Amino acid sequence: PIMIRDLFNKDQPVFVRFQGDRFSVGKRRREKLQGVITDMIPMRKRFEENSLVCSSADGMTGKHGQRCALCRERWTCAERLRLMMLLDGLEQASVPAILEIGHGSFEALDAFLDDLGSDPLPETTVAITMERHEGRLRFTFHKAS
Repeated sequence: PIMIRDLFNKDQPVFVRFQGDRFSVGKRRREKLQGVITDMIPMRKRFEENSLVCSSADGMTGKHGQRCALCRERWTCAERLRLMMLLDGLEQASVPAILEIGHGSFEALDAFLDDLGSDPLPETTVAITMERHEGRLRFTFHKAS
């Protein structure tokens, strides 16, 4: 039998993961991502000994209700940007996905957004590639051709 909740859970986004020098989306590995960025959400995450101890889904308020701007631990938080995307060229016509990028890629994303000018981001197909730089992932953004 179909459950009402199942009607809302059909199209859940997949988290984009990384394996070596490739993106991993579900069971597929790709050298680049291509699709449309539908939303960008600022976040914060703080880890201690590889365990997540605090996070903020909006970059302003931590999970325990404290304001990030007033938190004494804010300097140890990792700023992240969650890109909500519809990816092209996978099993379906488009796949909802989530890609989180760190501050090391913010400048590249800013430059891409500046280059777009008046083109609306949700109508622009973006190609995203990654490289490792000093042990960290960095992403580059281009208009897909």
